[in-house]
Amino acid sequence: MRGKIGIIRALLYYRYGFLFVNFFKHLGIEYLLSPKTNRELIDLGVKNSSSEVCLPLKVACGHLLYLKDKVDYLFVPKIIYPYGRLYTCPKMMGLPTIALYLCGKEKVISPTIKGNFFLPLFFLGLKFRKNPLKIVSAYLKARRKEEKKELVFDNKNLKIAIISHFYNIYDEEIGSFLIETFKKEGFSVYLKDDLDEKILKRKEGFAKNIRWAFERELYNAFKYYLDKVDGICFFFSFACGPDSLIGEMMAKEAKEKGIPFLTIIFDEHSGKEGIITRIEAFCEMIKRKKR
Repeated sequence: MRGKIGIIRALLYYRYGFLFVNFFKHLGIEYLLSPKTNRELIDLGVKNSSSEVCLPLKVACGHLLYLKDKVDYLFVPKIIYPYGRLYTCPKMMGLPTIALYLCGKEKVISPTIKGNFFLPLFFLGLKFRKNPLKIVSAYLKARRKEEKKELVFDNKNLKIAIISHFYNIYDEEIGSFLIETFKKEGFSVYLKDDLDEKILKRKEGFAKNIRWAFERELYNAFKYYLDKVDGICFFFSFACGPDSLIGEMMAKEAKEKGIPFLTIIFDEHSGKEGIITRIEAFCEMIKRKKR
């Protein structure tokens, strides 16, 4: 196989993009990364996807359509479970099928990943390069990351934990403005992905009943931050069933502990100004409570 591979800057990219991009880069395979999410990409995805799916999935559709005529192949892995037989969202698993419908069977490359990332990428690499050692080397180089720094809490400022999926909070057009808004209000911000994997993958208590990998991470992050911050903000997409269930549990526990808890649900119709106003009111309530 020869040609340029397209990688969408959406959804799972914010967790595994570093691995995927660098794997193709170290193999010497030409690739094209879609641009950062903007209003045009959102509108494109909304027009070409079901109204029943969440906004992050609609955004992914917009990115797919943007790349469709610019590359020879679209890399859309099907991640059944990333680790520990804890599953991803069913709609997320269905993205490769959506890609086939939107872009055509001949364009979509969709390795199935069940906990092991190496083997699917290795066999995919063999389709482009016949040197197994080079493929192994590319994978090992691609998975190298800087070690996560030990989390240190800032006790000089009020602290807020934003509990949200990586594909929501790190996408600049969807949720990254939340971080800046809380900071402007004088809060130190802590995110789920600031925590060590051992904390996020814990099986203690209610977490062991959660069979969705990323929802278990949300709940474990919430439990860790619950008695360490001055408030918690849960930010998730409308139409996300798993998040709705986990959100109810977190809101109940936060209320029992007397910790201010703000739930923000968003979709393609949500305006940033309205969300910012709610955050400002929430911050003022925390400040008054502290005074």
